[in-house]
Amino acid sequence: MGRTALFLVLGLGMAMGYIGMQMYRADQDAMETQYAYMKFMFARNLARTAVHAALRSYDRNENPQVHVQTSFNRGTFELDSLRSSANLDTLRMVTRGTYAESTYVIKLTLFRTTRPFPGVNAAIGIRAEPVSFSLSGHASVDGRAYDTTGTVLIGSGDKPGVTTMEPADSATVATAGGTNIKGLPPVKVDTNTVDPKAFLDIYRNNADFFYNTPGTYSGTTWGSSSNPVIVYCNAGDDTSFSIKFTGGVNGWGILVVRGNVQFNGNLNFCGLVVVDGFNTTVSFGAAGTPGVVGGIVIAGNAGASVTLKGTGANAKVVYSPGALQKARNIGKLRYYTILDWFE
Repeated sequence: MGRTALFLVLGLGMAMGYIGMQMYRADQDAMETQYAYMKFMFARNLARTAVHAALRSYDRNENPQVHVQTSFNRGTFELDSLRSSANLDTLRMVTRGTYAESTYVIKLTLFRTTRPFPGVNAAIGIRAEPVSFSLSGHASVDGRAYDTTGTVLIGSGDKPGVTTMEPADSATVATAGGTNIKGLPPVKVDTNTVDPKAFLDIYRNNADFFYNTPGTYSGTTWGSSSNPVIVYCNAGDDTSFSIKFTGGVNGWGILVVRGNVQFNGNLNFCGLVVVDGFNTTVSFGAAGTPGVVGGIVIAGNAGASVTLKGTGANAKVVYSPGALQKARNIGKLRYYTILDWFE
């Protein structure tokens, strides 16, 4: 009996040992499977991070770098290849994420689209009534199409010099401007001039430079030809000159002024200028050589007053589709639609 009991105990011990070993192996297999899945997911997330990093470069008006490994969270990600259409509206890329010995590859095609952008159909488009307009000295408005420097006519795509909402206001502008307004035609009624209010929140939320108080600003540079930016000046509905620019102000991109504005000194801006307020006044002062290359949209809930005067030859507004296109293509104003995504 004792010997039988001993055999039973030994058998039971062996059985329990075997079961324990099997459970240990099962635990090991589960841990290995879980770790393998974790490596897979980390590699996948890193490959997706490479996509976001590339698009972020475009947002900053930079070119994404190919075959450059970036370390992140104990792994790496990189852009294996990148092809784009001539106007950058279609992007094809391959990204790679690596974690431990796991590698994950994503192949995708994206369509880049510009957020709504106000159509500018004149050197100065006025969406307000009534309009008070005066032009004197060497100041001028030219709706003929120039290059991005504002110095060379490109030979096509000419627009009116100034557009208004009402025939009476167009007559006022034509009489006041005379031969200093050029375009095709120099002055025109255009009721399709867009209301900029639909875009102001977008520009405010994405502004690179933000001025929230009235004042006088000078000696500053906003962006460049290769890196256009958004400038937002919130002066409010003030019938005085709430915002004034004087001396050495240069910029590229989109300039928004909520309230009245006076351009004096050597201000030069290339791109889109939007002025919106209660009784909007846009004034080019007599001093210096201020100028805008691109286009201006002016709106006012109770009319608009536009005064252009200057002693310098560059005190002018000229239409430039190239400068407006650069403003349209500011990286942070573009979004993406997935055309193809393969993992």
